[in-house]
Amino acid sequence: MNRFLERLAQGGPLLWDGGMGTLLMAAGLKPGECPEAWNLDRPEVVREIHRAYYAAGACAVLSNTFGANAARLGDSHSRHRVRELNRAGVLLAREVCPEGGLVAGDIGPSGLFLEPAGEATEDELEDLFFDQAQALVEAGADLICLETFSALGEIQAALRAVRRTGPIPVVASMTFRSGPRGFFTMMGDPLQDCLTALREQGAAAVGANCTLSGDDFLALARVIRAGTSGPVFLEPNAGQPSITDAGLHYPMGPEAFADAIGEALEWPEVILGGCCGTTPAHIAALAGRL
Repeated sequence: MNRFLERLAQGGPLLWDGGMGTLLMAAGLKPGECPEAWNLDRPEVVREIHRAYYAAGACAVLSNTFGANAARLGDSHSRHRVRELNRAGVLLAREVCPEGGLVAGDIGPSGLFLEPAGEATEDELEDLFFDQAQALVEAGADLICLETFSALGEIQAALRAVRRTGPIPVVASMTFRSGPRGFFTMMGDPLQDCLTALREQGAAAVGANCTLSGDDFLALARVIRAGTSGPVFLEPNAGQPSITDAGLHYPMGPEAFADAIGEALEWPEVILGGCCGTTPAHIAALAGRL
């Protein structure tokens, strides 16, 4: 059995890592600079971020490949560049992965809009994601994580793309907003419809990340847990950011973060980590609660 599925079958909570972009910016990543390019240009930084998360208690880390698809990289980047950056992202995490640890190949949204809101078709997006997924799988990722999607059609295209690479497990996570009628994506997709569709399409775990934090994310997490059979994936932000002279500031420290979401550690079949603004200290605070 796949090592990730073995860990899920044990039933206890799995701790994942926290933010990557937050730490890259702290290390000098400039606004507008491609984070995934650091897999080749500054590999020592990326490698040490992964090492720090494993040391904090994460059993899995996400490769630094969130935006490493052809659409986000731009027309000047060839298919070879897509494969090169994704392969390097997995290998950097693997170099510091401890015995029993996991490497999740990370895939984020394309940045394109599906018809009729935009010009992209689901078939075009599936082909785009296939190039990225194939590189991640060939590099040795234990699983694929689709995260921060806001359009159900797009994440379904990405899931089909991963399926074309073979029987690797997939975690599928979308980002939701809270409103008077419940939780919806930016594109208007209802929470339960999204999770049901992704489970039916074969995702090993479904859930939410980004956008919300604190009580709002905990309310979302409770709805997900109550309405979803099987493993769920939860990665909140470290509060709502504000702009300061030093850049974006996320107000929620490690202990406050663990207080806000720590209840989920008692739930069955939960994968818990952090999104924007979280650091190894935030994951260590969660690990301390275990």
